[in-house]
Amino acid sequence: MPLEVGDNAVVSNSQATHGNLFHFREYPMYPGEYVPAGHNTLSSLRDELRSDLTAQSLKEAWMRVSGGMYFKSIDDYYASVDGLDQEQLGEIVSALLPDLRKYEAQALVTKVLESLSKPADSPSRQLSRTITADAVGLDNAPGHYTNFLEWMGRMTETKAFKTEHALFEFSRRKFNREDVRVMFENYNLMSKATLEADSSDSYSHFYAVLHDFSRKVAGEDTRHQIGVRIDPAEVDPETGIAVGHGRADGQKYMFTALIRENRDHNGSVTLLGKPLSVAFDDKSWLMEMVLMPFDEAKLDFRDFDVNLISEGKAMPSFANEIAAFACRMAVANAITKLLPLARIPLKKAGLLSVDRRREPGQFPGFVDGKKNKRKFAKR
Repeated sequence: MPLEVGDNAVVSNSQATHGNLFHFREYPMYPGEYVPAGHNTLSSLRDELRSDLTAQSLKEAWMRVSGGMYFKSIDDYYASVDGLDQEQLGEIVSALLPDLRKYEAQALVTKVLESLSKPADSPSRQLSRTITADAVGLDNAPGHYTNFLEWMGRMTETKAFKTEHALFEFSRRKFNREDVRVMFENYNLMSKATLEADSSDSYSHFYAVLHDFSRKVAGEDTRHQIGVRIDPAEVDPETGIAVGHGRADGQKYMFTALIRENRDHNGSVTLLGKPLSVAFDDKSWLMEMVLMPFDEAKLDFRDFDVNLISEGKAMPSFANEIAAFACRMAVANAITKLLPLARIPLKKAGLLSVDRRREPGQFPGFVDGKKNKRKFAKR
């Protein structure tokens, strides 16, 4: 448990998160990603499909039991069985299931007979089956990702998404003076009535004000739409080792990660032969930064042996965010070399990208030459 909480407990700098719009995504971002049912916008369609399949299996069971007795409607059924009517069937069912009241049992019988008599190829059922199968992703596998991209594309065209995205980019200070002037104009152009109507949902007025800004930043975060290059694996055939490099802050931190599969499920991650807890001085948030690529690629780090070698200048300690970032990049690159398909999630999560900015250089006016300004003394 880290003693310092606050800034150290969570990686708060923009370098680590890459300002990703999709922190908690409610839709899959790469093929095969599992989406919990509760978060799925398509869950209602999924339920509909499930009930449809249930009706189908019920029908198959009936055909098996009755020896292929088929009827077009409920009346047909009662006509074909002699001396049975709705009430008698209801009584039989309520006798079998004592918790059901009589009218509930009758309703159950009617419902079952309805689903048995409904032809499987009726236009409505056929349509619902097509639509749901398409939406739930039960279509041909090769087209699956393309369909998804098209769906995402439509989603990003909606007013809601544009508003959200404009607010997000606004909060990242992507605007300039001209943008603010236009926003101010847009706001002043709205009549009092319009303003009241729009802000009744405390949301729509944002779109009216940020309309031009949203058009400006529309293409900003398109990583979810861009395909990912996949290279052939680069693994040493004799040892099974793959190599990845990561660096940060110029020549200061340069790491090479050696990774190989561990079939015994007891793999370890070491830095210069020392376990991460020693190398990173028990700072849990740095250790999990290094393990993050495994999480993103849906892998268990115990299935791999990783050793990180430092090739930069000799540092007294690696227990800082910049070194951890370099290690993370080395591990991510190594995983990519070993399992090329893992490049998709890793690239989408931004673990293979760096923003190439140096530390502030040496310049006067700052005590440490970097960021601490001198205190002003009266003179």
